[in-house]
Amino acid sequence: MNKYVVIGIIGIISSLLASLADVPLVNQKEKYDQIPGKHPVKWWQDVTDKRFELSFWLSFLGQPGTYLVMWMLAVLIGKNSVGLGLALKINTFIGCYTGLLCHVVYCMKPLLYRRLYKKLDDKEVEETFSALDMVSKVPMMIGFATLWLGSTVIVMSAIINGALAVPKICLLLNPVPSTLVLLLLKKCNVRIIGALGAGFMMFSILLMIAGFQV
Repeated sequence: MNKYVVIGIIGIISSLLASLADVPLVNQKEKYDQIPGKHPVKWWQDVTDKRFELSFWLSFLGQPGTYLVMWMLAVLIGKNSVGLGLALKINTFIGCYTGLLCHVVYCMKPLLYRRLYKKLDDKEVEETFSALDMVSKVPMMIGFATLWLGSTVIVMSAIINGALAVPKICLLLNPVPSTLVLLLLKKCNVRIIGALGAGFMMFSILLMIAGFQV
């Protein structure tokens, strides 16, 4: 068992933690959405602070391991393609700080809302959050572009051109197929984990497979 396999195992555990970060909140939102006439955002009022705190800590503890997996994939890819390896390292570096920032905003907004709605009218609250959204919009877009699209495109390119020595069936080990599966399960009323965390779990398995080839 080499370092790539070990880090892949760590990545699976980390990805599971990160994927569970959405669970304390999403299940509550879905219950709230089923109530006729309810405002789509005001479910925040009925969810305790501890759920948002738990969501943050699961993400905080899970994300480092997932980024380590991507960095080690970049190391392996870089042995055969310097350009793709460097691109994945840069993509991972950008994803590191934008990823956690996005989740911080995701958890902070409800905590602020729960307190502001008691003191301000709906219009003032909406204006406050519009200002917050303007600040976080660009990091959110960068986070999506790097974590979802950038990682997937670079890794798939490395598999296709042989820079990552794994079977071509491993093209399925990325966030896109896992998200499609999770959405299908959701349509069947199955409670699901976070799609991005599940996607990075696929990358962890990919690293283990690649590690066995070294």
